[in-house]
Amino acid sequence: MKRLMGMLSVAGSSRAVTPVVIGLFFIIYIVVAFFTDETLIALMELTRKSVILTALLALIPLSCVLRMVRDILRHLKLRRALAGNMTPVSAELFDETVELSPLSDTSSLEGRLQSLGYRTGYSNGVLSAWRGVTLLPAQLLFSAALCCFFTGVILTTTLRSSDRRMVIEGESMPTPGGVGGAVERISLTTSTGPILAKELTMEVGGANSGQRKAVFGLYPPSLHGGAFVYPRYIGISLHLRFFSPDIRSGYENHYTLNTFPPGKEDSAVIPGTPYRIIFSIPPSDSGGDRYISYMTGNFPLQFKLLKGSEAVFTGNAAVGSSFAKEGYRLELLDARRLVVTDFIRDYGVFFIWAAGILFIGGGCVWLPIRLFFPRRELLFAGGPGPVRACSRAEGKARTHGELFHETLDFAEGTVTGSGDV
Repeated sequence: MKRLMGMLSVAGSSRAVTPVVIGLFFIIYIVVAFFTDETLIALMELTRKSVILTALLALIPLSCVLRMVRDILRHLKLRRALAGNMTPVSAELFDETVELSPLSDTSSLEGRLQSLGYRTGYSNGVLSAWRGVTLLPAQLLFSAALCCFFTGVILTTTLRSSDRRMVIEGESMPTPGGVGGAVERISLTTSTGPILAKELTMEVGGANSGQRKAVFGLYPPSLHGGAFVYPRYIGISLHLRFFSPDIRSGYENHYTLNTFPPGKEDSAVIPGTPYRIIFSIPPSDSGGDRYISYMTGNFPLQFKLLKGSEAVFTGNAAVGSSFAKEGYRLELLDARRLVVTDFIRDYGVFFIWAAGILFIGGGCVWLPIRLFFPRRELLFAGGPGPVRACSRAEGKARTHGELFHETLDFAEGTVTGSGDV
C-alpha cells in the first residue's frame, strides 16, 4: 500500500499532468466545435454538468500542491546533505554523481573551491561547496500561481451565477440580494485613459445614512452586495402616455429602451393594440461629439408610430413635452438614463487575480536569480571507503559542470569511475 501511494504521489506531482489535462480539454473543445458555434460556452456548460470533467480539471491544482510538497522535501534533503547530516548521500538529489578514490587531503580541495568563489563547509566527513541563491521560492510561487489559476477556473466553471438587472438613474440600485442605495447619477464622459474612449460611471448612495457613496465603472469590476458589477448596455427608461382615436382613455407605462448610441432604434409596444412606437436619440447636430446629448441628459427623442406595418406619423419632441397629430397624442412624461447591468457571483475571480500576482512575483524573483545568482552546489562525501562527488546546478550548468570535472581532476588526478550511482 505504501509503495502504491508513493507511485501515485510521484505520478501526481509530475510536470506532465498539466499539459496532458490541457491537451485532453483541447481535444474535447475541437469535438464540441463541430456541433456549436459557441464552443467555449458549451465546453464550460459541459464541464459544469460533468463530475468526470470537473475531477479531471481538478488534477491540475492537486498536482501543483503535490509538486510544491515534493520541492520543499527535496530542498530540505539537499540542505541536510550539504550540512553532512545525510548518510548515504542520495544520488537522485543531484545532477551528476561520481565515485572517487579516498581523498588523502581535503584542505587543499576546500581552498581551491573557495578561490573559485564557492562557500564551503566540512562536517561529518562531508565537504560541501555552494554559491548563488536557490530558485525554490520562485518555483513555489509559480506552482502556487498555477494552482490558484486552475482553482479559479474550476470555481468559475462550476459555481458562477449571473443576474441581469436594470440600473435606472434616480431609483434604487437592484442587487441579487435585494436593493441598495439610490442611483444618484449615471454619467458618460470622455475617458482620459489610453484604452477606452468613453468612461461610464454609476454613482450610488449608501442604503443607510452611515454608508459611503459607491462609484461603479467599466473596469475593474466592483463588488456590490456580494456580486461583481458588470455594466453591459446603455439606454433610457421612458415614461410615456399615449392617446389614439380608439384609445381615448389613454395608455400609460414605463419602457426600457436600448437606444444607445444615438441613432440606434428600439420600440415600445402598446399591448392589446396594433400600435408600436419606434424611438431613437438623434445624433448631435453640433458637429462635435455625437454622444453629447446623452452625456448631458438633455436629449430629444425621435419617434415613429406604426399601426401594424403602416407608418402613421413621425416626429420628435423633448422629454417633458407632447406631440399631437390627427387625433393621436404622445406625451413624453420622463426619461432617465439606465445601464443594463450583470451582477455576477464568481469567486473564482479572486483566485485568478491572485494567480496573476503570484506569476508576476515569481517572475520578479526568478529572473534576477537565474541571470546573476544561479545556485550551484558540490558535495564530496568521504569515509573509510570511496568518496562520492556530487554536482548540482540551477543555472549556468555547463560552466558548473566544467568546474566540477576540473575539481575531480584536481582532487584525484584521474577519475576512477563515473556515471550515476
